[in-house]
Amino acid sequence: MGARAVACAGFGTFDTSGATLGDVGSVELAQRAPGAASHVPAKAMTSASVRVSATTSATSAARTTRRNTFRRCIRTKEGRSGGEVEDATKEESYAACQKRCQCLEGCEFFTFWKNGNCHAQSESSTPFRNNDAVSGPAFCAARPAAAAAAAPVDLPKVMAEKDGHVGPKLYVYELPERFRNWGEDARCWTADCVFGGPPVNVHGVDIWASNQFHMPRMIYYRFLRSPQLTKNLEEAEVFLIPAYSFRATDELPCANSSDLFYTLTRLNPRLKDPKWVAKKGPRHLLMDARGWETCNYMWELQTPFRLAHRINIELNGLMEDGPEGWTYNKPFIWYQFPYPAVFHGPTLTPAQLRAAPRAELPGKPEPDPFLWSFSGTGRGQAGHLRQVLIRECTTCNRCGKELRIEEVRGDQKENSSKWGDYARVAAKKLQSTFCVEPAGDSITRKSLIDSIVLGCIPVIFAHQELDMFEAFFDASDFAEAVLFVPEAKLLGAKGPISIFGSGTFVRTSKLPQRLKQLYPEYKAFFDALRPPSPVEVREKLLQELFPEPQSLVSILDAVPTEEVLRKKKGLAKIAPRLVIGLDDSFEDAVRLLLRRIVADDQLAAKRSRESTLA
Repeated sequence: MGARAVACAGFGTFDTSGATLGDVGSVELAQRAPGAASHVPAKAMTSASVRVSATTSATSAARTTRRNTFRRCIRTKEGRSGGEVEDATKEESYAACQKRCQCLEGCEFFTFWKNGNCHAQSESSTPFRNNDAVSGPAFCAARPAAAAAAAPVDLPKVMAEKDGHVGPKLYVYELPERFRNWGEDARCWTADCVFGGPPVNVHGVDIWASNQFHMPRMIYYRFLRSPQLTKNLEEAEVFLIPAYSFRATDELPCANSSDLFYTLTRLNPRLKDPKWVAKKGPRHLLMDARGWETCNYMWELQTPFRLAHRINIELNGLMEDGPEGWTYNKPFIWYQFPYPAVFHGPTLTPAQLRAAPRAELPGKPEPDPFLWSFSGTGRGQAGHLRQVLIRECTTCNRCGKELRIEEVRGDQKENSSKWGDYARVAAKKLQSTFCVEPAGDSITRKSLIDSIVLGCIPVIFAHQELDMFEAFFDASDFAEAVLFVPEAKLLGAKGPISIFGSGTFVRTSKLPQRLKQLYPEYKAFFDALRPPSPVEVREKLLQELFPEPQSLVSILDAVPTEEVLRKKKGLAKIAPRLVIGLDDSFEDAVRLLLRRIVADDQLAAKRSRESTLA
């Protein structure tokens, strides 16, 4: 495990790699705590404590200063009496004992004994001298709330360079307004309306009130404002069918499939020409805002729409075998498009800025105040897992949470009313090292995309999410950027596992073998889920693999500092690919999608030919 670091208030940063009681008098303090980070260089410490010299006297002076500073934060040969928050536990080091205190409600101090006993204690505890004890506060630095308020956390604005890219020629079918939210979108033409603006500034980042239902509207906006837009059907290379409904209700029904296809053939009679369709059919794009219960026309199997590409914000729906189960044997290409993030440029993504070395970005903020954060509610398919996470976060001073989040439906009027929710959630993500992303009503969530783009390492609990966005990056890119923790590992044998946590794979899938290569520590986990084992057998195997629940903070603390830095670089690599930019001036999700559609002609023909669905 890599070394940890903590800033004792006003005294700089120390590093110990998990010292035991026998080492405590002459070592530095090892742990990552709110308001500090393990990668802070030694030169950030006070000059007396970091001045390194070839002379013995200078080295001795530095050691003396370090010891004095250490004693003002952690007390050697001193214990505390009374104020027990809960029963004592066995820990490997005083640093582990302090971390336990940090995630116990009411714990203000700890005492660690030479025999490994760890006592979590309240403010009512009193100090006493004992050569076999080490004691100290839950945090050497300020508590998270105070640290977050005081730290200079604003990210600098660094504009993304326009690359002069020239994409494919685009064509938009001029469908009547009734095909878009039953006419309600007719007046939504400005960037603020489409993307959920005007944006608010959160720690130096422009945050938009964008939700999942805005995605088709954003794609439509980008096509209409593209410099590559054409009205010439013959020169066009990608064709958008701008039909969508944010929710299938009596007030906003999906477009009638027969009406839609009849109108399209009236607008473009070439759709009846088999030769033209064979060439241009795969270049058409249908889109839907929802993860499941998509509009009927998305499932049209007849030519010419059999060949068209599809996108929506989730391919998993409620299927236990994930994206492959959704698209298996379908005659068309269906990509999972990213949920709209709260960031749309034109600056570099927060993920890129947070991964940059401080030497290259002098305005970069101080380390993350929170080790991890959770935003959301306790409901959904993985409701029990969410409740476990909320409970641990609520009692953990190292966790930031936002639980007051209203449901969104995509109405234009919602933009201004949702700013507070989006701003609070974004603030937590920008101040956290890890962001937990449990399944909700469906297997993935918008919060996952926000975490990636904002530079907070997502903690993934469902294996179906490990290979989703195939049009934008592969499973290995994703593995470099996220932390995978199986749901069963947190719940143990007694915890009810969700349909996703015990889900299997498509029988012909090569994904399990690929995931075992990317996550070798969970090889037995993936083997336990192999088809055709029934769910009862899979759940029993998972209970045997994970008999006892583990706390999330213990798992996060075990992640080496070097691995955290690597994952932040991984986020910086994939984050721009998930952004829906305000225009086509830099590489983003829309540009990548268009590139895939143009390149997929042979694959689309193969899918249509091999599918048994007619």
